[in-house]
Amino acid sequence: MLVIPAIDLMDGQVVRLRKGDFATRTVYSDRPAEMAAAFLRAGATRIHVVDLDGARAGQPMNGDAVRAIAATGAEVEVGGGLRRIEDVEAVLALGVRLAVLGTAAVERLDLVREACARFPGRIVTGIDARDGEVTVAGWKQGTGLPAVEVARRVRRAGVALVEYTDVARDGMFSGVDAEGAARLQAEAGVAVVASGGVASLDDVVACRRAGLAGVIVGKALYEKRIDLAEAVRLAGAD
Repeated sequence: MLVIPAIDLMDGQVVRLRKGDFATRTVYSDRPAEMAAAFLRAGATRIHVVDLDGARAGQPMNGDAVRAIAATGAEVEVGGGLRRIEDVEAVLALGVRLAVLGTAAVERLDLVREACARFPGRIVTGIDARDGEVTVAGWKQGTGLPAVEVARRVRRAGVALVEYTDVARDGMFSGVDAEGAARLQAEAGVAVVASGGVASLDDVVACRRAGLAGVIVGKALYEKRIDLAEAVRLAGAD
């Protein structure tokens, strides 16, 4: 199972939000590439990057920071504001391995299909949900759609991996929803990475035992609640 450290970007800085609220920004670093390099040294292989400015603007906004992170040699996945095929192409051209489509999975399934066809194996879908309802546009808008329905749609469109975030838990240290993520994985028939609420190494173990493809860890790393090297070790334990 992958342990995937998260780097959320605003104005080129590494930040974290609470429950996706842009008014609750905490800045952790103005050198995101150095942060990425430290994660690699701790044993991570993939880094999850969210362009928060892009999510609000509807187009990528932190290209320089993303390029610098990719230059560290990490396998980088980037989401936030990818609403057109040109946006997907642009972020992949920065040295990014995977593009994460979120809002498009709900509003532009045709884009998901086209992206999967043009960039096979390089498209991931981010499904962000609050109380089981998928949210879009930087978690600001509800859709009325259940997460499992969106996951099934994108699987049929060609997506092989879904990253599921429980928005209500994000940044709150309330524990990851490993059970819900595993249920989504089973019901939708697609590999799932869990995100949101990771508070301790117990959450990493819970995701591994649930048979998930991975877990994204953010604020718990920055607040030193989790040692990344130990998390990577536990993720690979029998």
